[in-house]
Amino acid sequence: MRISLEQALDILMDHVTQGRTERKPLEQCLGLVLSQDVFALLDMPPFSRSAQDGYALCSKDSVGVDAENPVKLKVTGKIYAGDYLDIQVRSGEAVRIMTGAMIPAGADCVLRQEDTDEGENVVQIYKEVEPGGSICFKGEEYKKGHILLHAGTKIDAAALAVASGNGIMELPVYERVRAAVVSSGSEVVEPGTPLTPGKIYNTNTVYMKARLHQLGAQVMMSQTVGDDLEVMTGALKEAANQAELVITTGGVSVGQKDLTEEALLSIGAKILFHGIAMKPGMPTLAAEKDGVLFIGLSGNPFSAAIPFEMFVREILSLKMGDPELKLRRETLTAVTGFSKNSRRRRFLRGKAVGKEVWLPDQQANGQMRSMVGCNCLIEIPAGSGPVQAGDKVEVLWL
Repeated sequence: MRISLEQALDILMDHVTQGRTERKPLEQCLGLVLSQDVFALLDMPPFSRSAQDGYALCSKDSVGVDAENPVKLKVTGKIYAGDYLDIQVRSGEAVRIMTGAMIPAGADCVLRQEDTDEGENVVQIYKEVEPGGSICFKGEEYKKGHILLHAGTKIDAAALAVASGNGIMELPVYERVRAAVVSSGSEVVEPGTPLTPGKIYNTNTVYMKARLHQLGAQVMMSQTVGDDLEVMTGALKEAANQAELVITTGGVSVGQKDLTEEALLSIGAKILFHGIAMKPGMPTLAAEKDGVLFIGLSGNPFSAAIPFEMFVREILSLKMGDPELKLRRETLTAVTGFSKNSRRRRFLRGKAVGKEVWLPDQQANGQMRSMVGCNCLIEIPAGSGPVQAGDKVEVLWL
């Protein structure tokens, strides 16, 4: 008996365990999710510094100053970014300072050089400046001990920069899911091999590996096998030894050489479900053994792609702590239609822009070319008639 997509998801997610965590060097963390809060090791900035090139001085020396009433100050030093100048700025004095340089003791403001005559030994200033002017104060961005990055943050270039700027070399993250792909079918050959009668080039292995990489998983192995129970069983054993999620394609229907379920049972896996009330992807199965999940998909490319998106994204989202991997739904307007009735719940490929979605003409399960450029799936409820241009449709963003 085929079960609903929701029932299948509930069964599957009951067998998904929380992902493992580890500490990784910054350069390996891009795209991963923080598993814990990260706290600042120091103030930022770690010292008060100049926001621009100019002169550090005592603000009281600039009171009432303008272009008609300038004031001259003695320049007692010069400080560049990265330097330390052990000097005390007193009234009547100034220190030449560059952007990012440490504010010297005694100074409480910086006057930009454009408001001076840029003197080296004596500087004439032409503008009044308030206390704190053009100074980035110590701890202005955040203080030592404050949360620098929150748990659940998906690490991007900015997060890496923040961590590095605080002297942090490693981050606590959810590990990438270790995945494997086993494709079956005696008709399948690899590109570069002569295409003899009855054979087709491998599509599913390439697609599944690419999607797993796109979604952040780590593909530990991939193998394409013929319709041979012993060989299929060996491939599944090897995959289970290397991965926690195994994706198979082909061999899940009811033909004489559809051997995936039998091979899974032979290695001691428990079948969680086999058959879902949807199109495409009806023969999809799921199994589990010793914490390893197996998702068995059709050999037809699009029939494999749909349940992959429905199930694998949910698994990866939970195990890698990344809610962005979940499919997001939105109601859009169809610009083109689909001529068939949908007796079962159906999913179509689509190309959406703004609030509109185009349905490619080619929607057959074995066709993949029309998937190029698609950024969403259109869900058609069971019992629906044809989709007409102008209809409101539910889409799932890829």
